[in-house]
Amino acid sequence: MNLQYVKLIETLYESTIDPDRISTFLEKMSELTESAVGGIYCRDESARNRGFLSSYGIPAGELTVRERDAEFHREVGRHMTPPPRSGSISYTQDLLPGKRLHNEKLYSHFLQPQGLEQASCLYIEHGERHCLTASFMRQSGDGHYREKDKILFSRIMPHLQRSFRLKRHTASLPTGFAPAWEMLDLLPYGVVVFSSRHEVIYLNPQAEKMTFDNDGLALHTSHLSAHRSAENQKLRSLLRHTIDSTGDTAEPLAGGDLLVSRPSGKRAYSLMIHPLTPSAYDGDDYPAAIVILQDHEQVCEAQLARMRALYDLTAAESRVANEIMQGRSLEACAEHLGHSVSTSRNLLKRVFAKTGTGRQNELVSLLLRSPLGLRNEAS
Repeated sequence: MNLQYVKLIETLYESTIDPDRISTFLEKMSELTESAVGGIYCRDESARNRGFLSSYGIPAGELTVRERDAEFHREVGRHMTPPPRSGSISYTQDLLPGKRLHNEKLYSHFLQPQGLEQASCLYIEHGERHCLTASFMRQSGDGHYREKDKILFSRIMPHLQRSFRLKRHTASLPTGFAPAWEMLDLLPYGVVVFSSRHEVIYLNPQAEKMTFDNDGLALHTSHLSAHRSAENQKLRSLLRHTIDSTGDTAEPLAGGDLLVSRPSGKRAYSLMIHPLTPSAYDGDDYPAAIVILQDHEQVCEAQLARMRALYDLTAAESRVANEIMQGRSLEACAEHLGHSVSTSRNLLKRVFAKTGTGRQNELVSLLLRSPLGLRNEAS
């Protein structure tokens, strides 16, 4: 997975807890797509609210003033066939090719006065009385959005939708609960959280990678699916029964486990589906189920600096311990590290002494149960 893409997604989900991070997301997204301006626009008729919530390139207040005069997003939607809906993505270059764009109000009253020309609109949520859109715009003369830009926009859309759903959920959580989402990011296995409306509202970085690889599991806008039909039906059924059980106090909470095959031939993923108690939430929309995804092919490579600090190991000892933790034999360890088997054996004996273990399986068990598998970017 592209590192820039991973960082972009992480920044987006961080914005659910730290609102200032959304402007960082807009800046990074604008840089990747060579956009001069990016913004999050909201129209809420029930609250009589309409304007840009955050922006990059041009202040949100200035964009809002132009929007109210030009009705830019309404005008873009007017040219779309079919009409915009949640998840739609449109480009002015496709809706109004060539000089047709220059004859429209959305250009003369919004884009042109700000030195802009082409625009992309990502309809995160869209209804008769509510609209939430991420819009990106290019300077005049910078040309059309490229195919690679369109691919990035399409990949980012489901994450935009989930992050804003998660933002609403965290806003209604009891005080002090929001940091729990950050804690889930530390785990060495995948975590997917579903709402009572059967929608995905959160993924941690490990789940993001596993579903992005598309090797047995895939993530769509609102649901998780398995590659094989029979396994997918069982997964959907388990999720449905688990989520529904949280809304019926007369029935016991449901849940279950499942193995999901991988087309690559690698060892199957194991999934644990567990209900979340809704008692802390008001209303009928709440986090209802959590899915734990375990990749048994994942390399359990600890951060060596943390291993040295935790068990007072030398650099050479920590490298041997890490090789053993990954399941390598002493001979394979020696070959991989470039020294003799006797050197590896002596280093391993010193590791045993410092960790209070006596056999390789004991050492592996100790290291896997330690905090070493947790993500810790601070170190």
